[in-house]
Amino acid sequence: MKKKFFLTLVITLAIVSGAYSQQPKKTNKGKKPIPKPQILETPLPARSADCFFAAPLQIDVPFGPTEPPRGYGFVSEIAKDAKTKNVFDQEHNSVWYILTIPYDGKLCIDVTPKAIADDYDMLVYKYTNKYFCNRIIGNKVAPVRSVMSAGNTETKGVTGIGLKGKLTNVPKTSTAPYASYIDVTAGEKYVIVVDNLASGGLGHTILATVNTEFAPLTVLPIDSIKRERTTADILIKDKESDNVILEKQDAGAQLIKILPRKNYTITLKKDGYFNYRRDVSHAQAIKDSILTARLVQIKAGSKLPINGYLYFDVDEMNNVTLLPESYSALDDAVKTLQEYPQLIVEIIGRIPTEGFSLRKDAENSRLRAEAIKKYLIGRGISETNLKTRGSYIKELETQLIQQKKSKSGSVLTPNCEIKILKTQ
Repeated sequence: MKKKFFLTLVITLAIVSGAYSQQPKKTNKGKKPIPKPQILETPLPARSADCFFAAPLQIDVPFGPTEPPRGYGFVSEIAKDAKTKNVFDQEHNSVWYILTIPYDGKLCIDVTPKAIADDYDMLVYKYTNKYFCNRIIGNKVAPVRSVMSAGNTETKGVTGIGLKGKLTNVPKTSTAPYASYIDVTAGEKYVIVVDNLASGGLGHTILATVNTEFAPLTVLPIDSIKRERTTADILIKDKESDNVILEKQDAGAQLIKILPRKNYTITLKKDGYFNYRRDVSHAQAIKDSILTARLVQIKAGSKLPINGYLYFDVDEMNNVTLLPESYSALDDAVKTLQEYPQLIVEIIGRIPTEGFSLRKDAENSRLRAEAIKKYLIGRGISETNLKTRGSYIKELETQLIQQKKSKSGSVLTPNCEIKILKTQ
């Protein structure tokens, strides 16, 4: 009986195992690829369908694609009459924008509908004062540009004002997608209203630019510890007028225009990192079109930025002095130490060496650190927050090994360092 039971069990297991082995193996073949995430619509600011609550635009920063505008808001500001020309017959699905001009040039505006079939019209007004919107309602101010041409599928419905536009006001009977640009001056404000005639239509993207002579500059935020790209709050101002050129939150690399005879202050802020500031001129942007903004974490072990090589003078008594041409390289470090007086830092002297007398080189590197400390004290930094040391013998030996490994075999000229010891 036991033998029969055992034989039956073996046969059953063999059948089950064979049936399982014949099942098709799962593979990734035939699986549908994961769809790419769709571009989200940009919400329109509350009540931006009315002039009094116009949404702010920035030069060179696209806004959109927006959610679909619906209706004309609480007030229909625009209504054509016998005296007012070159405006909409009425508002349908409108959005109002306001734009401050950061520098002189030719103002161009592109309105790109999300749906080609949508017919967007556009009016541009020069802002006057706080009574501007009331004057619009009363038809007491005329637009400086108007584009009301019929939707053109050949241009994918794009409309606006540009360098190729010839007319100041484009009527409904025209097929021209663009009116002519506007010569603008820094500080002026313009109010733009776009209106989608299509019922149940989609949103749009609006981009305003000012064409002028410039040097392109890419601001690239970099995490100095991870050595990779990051994001930050970026603020760029005209140093002379204090006008805001660009302001973006949690932004990555940004391309900006540096104008001739202008200087700009570029500030980056990120939680847990030191603030980054740099003044940039047109000449500097021509020389280097990428500004690598190295953001330093506020923690022990991080290094404060030294923007340039430090130069020293040694007299006959072996007294070491930091030369004036090195001061600008320490500007960011000075600002950081002034903003964060709780920091305790270590100044590490570095020096070229040929290996003849490592002890002497180590001592001379310490004297370099002391010279930097003296300069920082002169800039108002507390002496108790500044520690110094020279290069260790082992560090100099490593430096010699690196020199031998290099193709040129030339003497390395390492820069001095300022390292955070404590943050409180």
